[in-house]
Amino acid sequence: MKKTLALVVLTGLMLTGCGGKQSTATATGTATATAVAAVADTVTVPSVLGLTLDKATEQLEDLGLEVKAKDTVDDKSIFSKKNWQVTSQDTAEGAQVAKDSTVHLGVKSLEKIAAEKAAADKASADKAAAEKVTADKAAAEKAAADKAAADKAAADAAAAKLAAEQAAAQQAVPQAPVQQAAPQVPVAPAPSSVQYANCTAARAAGAAPIYAGTPGYGKHLDRDGDGVGCD
Repeated sequence: MKKTLALVVLTGLMLTGCGGKQSTATATGTATATAVAAVADTVTVPSVLGLTLDKATEQLEDLGLEVKAKDTVDDKSIFSKKNWQVTSQDTAEGAQVAKDSTVHLGVKSLEKIAAEKAAADKASADKAAAEKVTADKAAAEKAAADKAAADKAAADAAAAKLAAEQAAAQQAVPQAPVQQAAPQVPVAPAPSSVQYANCTAARAAGAAPIYAGTPGYGKHLDRDGDGVGCD
């Protein structure tokens, strides 16, 4: 701003020194004075984002600007400016404005900011913990699967070794010749020693009736040929 003011003053002096009519010099001097006054009444707006409201207000007011602040979250009343942080400003950084202009600031309480940070930190910690639980579970499942696979491979190897040892043992022992069973010789039934001359004798001996195939049976006792004698 100081460089601009000096340039305007220098231009005015050069124009004044060029000669010409008195009226032209007077007009030029008046225009120069007006331009200098306009530049002197203009300020460059700085950025106050992130500052506490008391620091931002002090910086803007030192430039001759007015400050109005509003809670943009809960619309609460602002009492202690040091407990609020600037989150927005309506006049952009670097803008040229006249002195006594009003800069509107949006603010958020430091208590609100701290609560939001605590909530974000907790959410981040909870997410990290959940991811660790998932990773630990996956690692445990993989370890269990690897152990089961190793145990199965060991059992299969042991079974194969045992089978090979049994096969080798069977080949080492000579096989005994198979004994063929001796043919069965039919044995003739021994002749019955009991004989009855007639049914009277069989009844007297208490053997009647006499069935075919039992001792004492004879066809002479079975006149009707039904397989029962002395009936």
